[in-house]
Amino acid sequence: MITAATRSTLHENVLKQLCAAIESGQWAPGSGLPSELDLARQFKVSRNCIREVMKVLANRGIVRAKPGSGTFLSENAKALLHFTKSDKYIFDKINLKELIETRCLVEGQIAYYAAKRGSEEDFVRLESLLYETEDLDASHEMHVRFHEGLAEISGSRLLKRLLKSIQNEISVQREQYKELHTAGLKNLMYSHSELLHHLKAHDPKGARKAMVNHIVAVWSTIFGVPLDI
Repeated sequence: MITAATRSTLHENVLKQLCAAIESGQWAPGSGLPSELDLARQFKVSRNCIREVMKVLANRGIVRAKPGSGTFLSENAKALLHFTKSDKYIFDKINLKELIETRCLVEGQIAYYAAKRGSEEDFVRLESLLYETEDLDASHEMHVRFHEGLAEISGSRLLKRLLKSIQNEISVQREQYKELHTAGLKNLMYSHSELLHHLKAHDPKGARKAMVNHIVAVWSTIFGVPLDI
């Protein structure tokens, strides 16, 4: 039976409950799952929270999205869940500072190569993803699309894969500190604009530094102290 998620660990709580529901046979293999909106109402969380949880399950092959049709449970969902759920693999929590350090390494280098390899058209498309908003869900979605777009422009398949490998943990941390993220929204557009300036100037070192500053600034805002990266 699905219940409202606790406020302290929304992402993990929803993920565990959905996995338990799948294991109990609440949905038949291959069947469609409730919509994001329906699940958000049942769990009493945002649609963005449900979307991030579904990304975790999709990356494990437990669910699959069919554009225009919805999200469906894989035929072998139970077996995959049993294999991956060894709680350390799917639910383990990574130290936040470690995550920031890893993001700076991966995304800093993505920005470096994007500045070297990107075209003017690439940067115009990237800039079109940015917009001012005080809506947390919309802001987070914009943020994710911007960083994914930058990885595409970098032209490095391995860096894209590395970014994808840590996106689940980024989503977990984002949900955990979501309410504290509000203060960082005002600085979000500025740091993205600063990064775009270096990208358009084809300044790889400046772009890498701007990306690192962006990542560190967002989380420094959350904790109220500078992070030594």
